[in-house]
Amino acid sequence: MASPPPPQLAVGRVARAHGIRGRLLIAPYNAESVGLEKVTRLWLVSKDGAQREFAVARGERVNLGYIFALQGIDDRDVAEGLRGNEVLIERGALPELTDDEMYAVDLIGLLMVDAQGVERGLIEGVEEAGPNDLLRVAGGKLVPFAFVREVLPGRVVVDAPEGLFDLE
Repeated sequence: MASPPPPQLAVGRVARAHGIRGRLLIAPYNAESVGLEKVTRLWLVSKDGAQREFAVARGERVNLGYIFALQGIDDRDVAEGLRGNEVLIERGALPELTDDEMYAVDLIGLLMVDAQGVERGLIEGVEEAGPNDLLRVAGGKLVPFAFVREVLPGRVVVDAPEGLFDLE
């Protein structure tokens, strides 16, 4: 019986092929990410949900993201065919955090409450929106990270302006 895959996190998308030897330019979801060049393997998920694992031959940080050479991909046409694939890495490959830090993805699944204690819904995702990322709450509401006051076990408390949750 095969062991389950390790916990994975989506970190970006394949933007395009780079050069003629099949390298890939990866656009990270977090433009300020660091350390992805150190991963030794990653997974690519196609639009139809097919997932393939690759060993990383080489990775480097560049101005537009990361360039990866993956074992088994040595042709530009093959690399170009991967454009748009989502890139996953093992959660354990991410840099260690200090006690007062957390990854934004760890907020997904937590309950959002406002400063008065009113439950506003489960956090379903994180969206990049320039300098201030957004938390997507069940029902489609988007709440800027800047409104997060504290993170408690199982919940995120936000200090949102009056009427934010009433907007359609």
